Amino acid sequence: MSGELGPLVDFLREHVKDLKGRVLTKGNQIQVEGVKHKQVRLFLHKFLRHAGLDDHRVLSQSGILEIVPPQVTTHPRREEGTTPPAAATMPYLFPGTPAPAVAEKKRRKKS
Repeated sequence: MSGELGPLVDFLREHVKDLKGRVLTKGNQIQVEGVKHKQVRLFLHKFLRHAGLDDHRVLSQSGILEIVPPQVTTHPRREEGTTPPAAATMPYLFPGTPAPAVAEKKRRKKS
């Protein structure tokens, strides 16, 4: 957002001019005088919406407004494969499924 201050400054000057305020720039910072904090925040939201940056947010901390890009969250990928059928994971039998084969135990002969 720092390289795109020109359109934002022009937008703020145009809207703040009607409210008898001033817009000053210093590097990548913009200072707005003569306008309430909430009004400037509203103008920033309006600019972001018109610029197609709906995913950006305006944060406010101790009188300083900051435009923040969207947070990119990465979800861990699940291992590819198929999930086992319910009959294979449940301890009881489902109707219509074959019964699991049980290994027969060897019997001892009685002597």
